[in-house]
Amino acid sequence: MTKNKPRSHSLAMSLLVGLCALSGSNVGCSSSGSSSTAEELGLIPVEIAAPDFTLPTLQGPDITLSDLHGTSVVLNFWAIQCPPCRMELPYFDSAAKEYAGEVAVLAVDIQDSLANLKQFFGDNTLDFIVVLDGNGSVASNYSIRYTPSTFFIDSEGIIRYVKVGPFADEKELQESIHALLNE
Repeated sequence: MTKNKPRSHSLAMSLLVGLCALSGSNVGCSSSGSSSTAEELGLIPVEIAAPDFTLPTLQGPDITLSDLHGTSVVLNFWAIQCPPCRMELPYFDSAAKEYAGEVAVLAVDIQDSLANLKQFFGDNTLDFIVVLDGNGSVASNYSIRYTPSTFFIDSEGIIRYVKVGPFADEKELQESIHALLNE
């Protein structure tokens, strides 16, 4: 997405350090206040270039992350076998509707076959894009160790926030997107 890409070792280490910081935080707990800070939302601030990828989608054509340059991206890593992942999918669908044209919402499945995904979603119309990372290479590039994990990428291709764990509700995801857009 940007021409200034850090070395892959630096990227992996930055993500690893950021994700390890979660082990002592209250990630996944929602704030009782009506307007939450990034920290209260369980977002880890980072500032690194998002690793580019091209992957097939459930909806048809391949998608390349760098092609979305100029649009903010919510990049969620998930799997059908993950109950919290399934629970928050409707939140991503609502966010994709609400922020259409402003934010692209990508749900990267890291374990399931195309046939299983088609069966899981059935004939439902989705507003977010389901991306298939069948061999887990993109998940590896993003140092995914836990699902769900969500990356908030600005319109310049820079990861601004990472959230490891599920969103408590739709409002928490919306507030997280708001934090990204106001970055």
